[in-house]
Amino acid sequence: MNRVRDKQFNIRLTKEELAAFEKKRTASGLGKTDFFVKMVRDTDIKVYLFDDDVKAIMHELRKIGVNLNQVAYLANTFQSDKAQTALRYYQNSFCAAMDRLSAFLDKPLTEG
Repeated sequence: MNRVRDKQFNIRLTKEELAAFEKKRTASGLGKTDFFVKMVRDTDIKVYLFDDDVKAIMHELRKIGVNLNQVAYLANTFQSDKAQTALRYYQNSFCAAMDRLSAFLDKPLTEG
């Protein structure tokens, strides 16, 4: 493939970012330019807006995590009936929150 690369693109990286780039580039067996071009052409970038709805989902998931500690306490204090009831409730809450989060991830602002 004959390409004329007459445009130059300069970027600044930290020492760690450059090391990561070089590690991946070396593993690929490609030169810097070919690796960068392949990365640009073959990588999908999705952009999301983390609005109040997503923050609410994340807050709910954190609360479920805290509540699971309470279920563990119930189980450890031989209150298995209460623990099982609570666990079913939090499992349903968790699944509902994950469904909402999955729906959010299915609709990025931009993709490409």
